[in-house]
Amino acid sequence: MIRRALSVAALAAVALAVVPATAQAGTQGFRCQAGYMCNTTYYSDSARTNLVGAKTEFCSGEVSTWGITTGYSNWSTSSCG
Repeated sequence: MIRRALSVAALAAVALAVVPATAQAGTQGFRCQAGYMCNTTYYSDSARTNLVGAKTEFCSGEVSTWGITTGYSNWSTSSCG
C-alpha cells in the first residue's frame, strides 16, 4: 500500500515538472514574485481579441481584479524598484 502511494506521488511530481508553467497556472494566473508588479489579462478566445478580465498585483501587495478569468491569458511583469 505504501509503495503504491509513493509511486502515485512520484508520478504526479514528474507530471507537474513536465507540464509548462503556463498550463499549470491555468485560470489561476501566474505567481508574482516579491519586488514586481504583475498584470494578467484574460481573453475570450485563443486569438486573444476580446478582453474579458484582468488581475493586477501591485508592489504594495494590493490585488485588483475585474471581469472573468479564462484559459486564454497574457502575463506581464515590471520591477517595483
